[in-house]
Amino acid sequence: MCFWERRLHVLALVMCLGALTACGMAKPMPPFDSFAHRITDGTVALYWNYSRPAAGGVRVDGWANNPYSPAPIKDLEFILYGVNAQGGTVSQVKGSAQAYMIQTNEPSQFTIDLKTVGGEARYDLVYEYYGSADGGGGRFGMGAGGSGRQQNMARDVCAGLAP
Repeated sequence: MCFWERRLHVLALVMCLGALTACGMAKPMPPFDSFAHRITDGTVALYWNYSRPAAGGVRVDGWANNPYSPAPIKDLEFILYGVNAQGGTVSQVKGSAQAYMIQTNEPSQFTIDLKTVGGEARYDLVYEYYGSADGGGGRFGMGAGGSGRQQNMARDVCAGLAP
């Protein structure tokens, strides 16, 4: 093999490794059993842990996966609500998955940081996305099934968190 052929092979290898890193392959999802909480709606599977990184705050760290659907999950967004004992919302924050499009078994990380106000009795998580049930049309409605978003809620996602 001549000098230029070796350089071409090395260049191709470097480009492939760079592409894998850019696609998020550099940081694989941790094992499922490392998450205290999980939920699935049949299309999206969420895995998370929660913490209180500082007084006056709650953090939800997790991963979203598309374990079954051949159509991608698009524009996965979250709203974390702090709910008081009467069921009213006292705090909230929006977040989203790092990847706009989540292909089958290509999980995406998410982190949600909520600034609390002190009256929270529980934390509820609403998540919504464009997915296989809407024909995969996404925000611009180009799929066969219209442009509706799928919306679901997980109640008390930080169960056991001290106030």
